Amino acid sequence: MGFSDCKCMLTGVSIDFIGTMAVILRCTPSGYEPVSLGISGDYDGAGHLDGLRADPGTELLYDHLKRCLRNGRLVATYGDDGLDTDDDYRLDRMIGLIENYWMEDGYQQPTVALDGAPLVYATIARPIWDAIATTASSGPATLHTIFGDHPIPHEIFGAHEAEVDVQLRELARIVDFVSAHGLRWAQPFDPDQRYPTDGDQRDTDVNNERVAQARLDYRDNPAVLAGLDAYVERLKEEGLA
Repeated sequence: MGFSDCKCMLTGVSIDFIGTMAVILRCTPSGYEPVSLGISGDYDGAGHLDGLRADPGTELLYDHLKRCLRNGRLVATYGDDGLDTDDDYRLDRMIGLIENYWMEDGYQQPTVALDGAPLVYATIARPIWDAIATTASSGPATLHTIFGDHPIPHEIFGAHEAEVDVQLRELARIVDFVSAHGLRWAQPFDPDQRYPTDGDQRDTDVNNERVAQARLDYRDNPAVLAGLDAYVERLKEEGLA
């Protein structure tokens, strides 16, 4: 499909070239439900995440999804051959099954379902995630406070909360931010969100306008403003600001 831009769910700035955090979402009749912790990687400009970083949360997620693929709870339309490997790219391939949703029929058809519900993911620019996750206040960071009673996250992480404490605390702050600012969890191309992705090619001038708009939208939020400063510095390092 060629090169296409992708926006940060929280601010609307491009996630190209600066690192991204993804959160797997389960599509339900009432909306999107997060089922994973944050997954760190890079957006390749062509509709894919790659270079995913392994951490305790991603290892637990991969193991769970692989079990579900084997026992039939996770159903993929295509691309599930060769996943039962132990090489360094197994996580990229597993998440690749989920990201294929935006390669189908105008980005509208998810190609993976877990327990009958499609899986997609949200994208957040890494500098924005880091600024919110490290400076914003939050209540207790437990599976219940973040995910409620939704069973899938409890299946994945329930016996390992201590191992993923850092990732839980980060996501708790992001969840608080989404709620406090009237946002909603959504995959990038969902039009019913504040900053939907349109799939156009990246344009530096357009992205500069998005940064300016985000600064205006969050002019009273020091954490986001600091994140935008870090974002712009990262773009300058890449020669893209």
